[in-house]
Amino acid sequence: MLIYVLVSLTVAFTSVAIDCSSRELQKYDLQSIKGTHSFITTDNTPPTKREMTWNIGICDSVRDVPGCPENSEFCVITKVLSDNESPVISEIIAFSSDTERIYSPENHPHQGFRIRYEPIEWGDSIVSATLEFVCEPDVNTGVELVWHSSNERKLNIRMVTKAVCLKNDQDKNPKDDGESWGWFTWIFIFLVLFLSIYIIGGAWFQYNKGNAIDFQSALKEVIENFLELLSSLPSFIREIIEKFTRSGNRGEYSAV
Repeated sequence: MLIYVLVSLTVAFTSVAIDCSSRELQKYDLQSIKGTHSFITTDNTPPTKREMTWNIGICDSVRDVPGCPENSEFCVITKVLSDNESPVISEIIAFSSDTERIYSPENHPHQGFRIRYEPIEWGDSIVSATLEFVCEPDVNTGVELVWHSSNERKLNIRMVTKAVCLKNDQDKNPKDDGESWGWFTWIFIFLVLFLSIYIIGGAWFQYNKGNAIDFQSALKEVIENFLELLSSLPSFIREIIEKFTRSGNRGEYSAV
């Protein structure tokens, strides 16, 4: 008797397979391992054996795998193997490319990342999955399976590949993408802080000298002096520029 269970969940989260263009994955060279990767694991479950084929679509959906539904990103096919009978498909669990997922850095000394799929309905059960990609510079075969586990509610798989090793040392310390403060911002902050100290300190000094009736009057006097200084600043700068300009013109004339 064939037990054929097929599930594919559609959630409002659009992407194409493992979305290699996503911001979280830009620093990895996933295009070098683009395509469908399949791994076969076998468990001895007397009197039969259980064969699981793990199919993963990287930068593209799972293709040319009989049994996996269209638009699958992660598809696991389980077969029951018997000595005297043909293999029987017992389970098909498929996470479509629309399934909601979370990318996170791999907690591993060799870098990498993890994909955690949100739970989907699978028959009468709820199933989730976690894919781990670990950096291994010495892997030359694309992607290798190093560990897996499965139960009625969760699928786990760990793979090693050099495609998830950071491209260069600069990626370990990402460049400023504009979200951090630049040097100009810090200069502006220090300038404002200096002016505030100057105004308040000057007012306090005037107040202590007794040249003003109260601190508020002293503060007003310092601010007026500061504004007067600012108003004279453009003419001062213009005068300096004119001096340099005249000097340059004289130099050119002398050269002629």
